[in-house]
Amino acid sequence: MFFGLLLKAQIVNPEMVVNEMPVITIDVCKKEVREQFLKQVDLLKKEVEEEISLRKSKSKSNSKGFDEQAAKNMMNQHGMSVSDADIQKMKTAGKEEKKAMADQMMQQYMNMSVDEAKKAAKMSPEAQKAWGEAMSTEMMAEAQANPEKNKAIQKSNMNMFELVQEQSQLAQKIQVGVMKFEEKLAEFNLLKDKASQEYEKCCADIDKKYAGMVNHTLGDEYYETIRIQKEACYQNYCSSKTPQYKALLDERFKEIVASGNDYNRMDVLTNELASATTGSKKEIYEPGLMYLEALKEYMDLLENLP
Repeated sequence: MFFGLLLKAQIVNPEMVVNEMPVITIDVCKKEVREQFLKQVDLLKKEVEEEISLRKSKSKSNSKGFDEQAAKNMMNQHGMSVSDADIQKMKTAGKEEKKAMADQMMQQYMNMSVDEAKKAAKMSPEAQKAWGEAMSTEMMAEAQANPEKNKAIQKSNMNMFELVQEQSQLAQKIQVGVMKFEEKLAEFNLLKDKASQEYEKCCADIDKKYAGMVNHTLGDEYYETIRIQKEACYQNYCSSKTPQYKALLDERFKEIVASGNDYNRMDVLTNELASATTGSKKEIYEPGLMYLEALKEYMDLLENLP
């Protein structure tokens, strides 16, 4: 109860979760220790899941209208003056009205209509080449006439490229660590399955041994003897596999913590990309969401003890 009150008294952030993370001990093979350990994991996991849900709900609210704002900002960057009313009108307009609006934008940006673009698509290769050269010449002349505008667009595009590139590199770095761990976990699970089969055989042999030895006069003492022997089978299995599982998870936990800044940076990059595409400074994610999700996945592993 104190543990629960302590959690509720603090803001649920990755750093707090790291500090409160339950640790596997060799005593976890004992029933009462195992039950207490799993209760702690479950309590912390629920707090984290609730925080993730709240953050995602807030993110969904923050990103409302994101696509429309991004489209508007991109069009405005390229010289197509578009208002919020225009964007809403595009969403609800009929076929002919959408075509008229598209014509207006094409005419404003490329000095051609949608129909002219369709005609160009049906030209012969030679005619398309000549038409393309004429269009390129016209657009180059427009760019030279308004160099500052194009510099701004190029700077914006370069900034977005750098953000996407950094995001991709971080995602790959994180994924490499995940894949290495998953390979080690798969190897461990093969050994765990083999040990589990041996444990089940140990219990089955005990049942077989006592199947023809039922002595009702022994009462509870008879069944207690079977329970103790089966418990010995389990302790042999648990004490063999738990240290290996603990070592594997300890390594994974250290890696998650070491990657904490990378997880947070991924959230920041998402916000910066949103800002670059919409022109808005509103955050989509509160940094820490990806980190919390990684810690939640780690707690899933803690619950899957041998």
